[in-house]
Amino acid sequence: MKRWIKNGVFASDTIELNGCVVCNPTEDMLRQAGYKEYQEPVPTEEEKLNTAKQNKIYEIEQYDTSSKVNSFTLNGKERWLKSDLRRSLSYSTNILKEDGEKTVDIWFDTECETMDIDNALYMLKDLEVYAKQTNNVTHHHKAEVMALTSIKDVEAYDVTKGYPEKLVFSF
Repeated sequence: MKRWIKNGVFASDTIELNGCVVCNPTEDMLRQAGYKEYQEPVPTEEEKLNTAKQNKIYEIEQYDTSSKVNSFTLNGKERWLKSDLRRSLSYSTNILKEDGEKTVDIWFDTECETMDIDNALYMLKDLEVYAKQTNNVTHHHKAEVMALTSIKDVEAYDVTKGYPEKLVFSF
């Protein structure tokens, strides 16, 4: 559907023409009233490149937050622990160890894994290192994309490259 504009204002379904209010004006009436057909501005090459970069950054962020990055295997099941939960578990598990506990329960929604406390601390440490490595890769990807100078290179950029192998634990 065409849009019409006059003095920076778009035409509505009523306009004034020759002192009269016209409802649902025709294109000819709009022209007579001084409206011109609105043409969407053509984006510059720089704007197109910036749009391509923003789309690729979004793709990087979506991949970064997916289970392709945010998961590990524990005793044959795919799992994940968010950053705040990993820190909380690490803190509380160290306290339990100081108190002489030998095992710790780690909950994944409604499923519990009872683990040897040293194995749990080992797993939490490795998960934190893995998370830091994947975060570095994600930020590196973003920086590389922002440095690209052609839309073709931006669109061809592989957002999946360089991530570390996902961790597998069996206790």
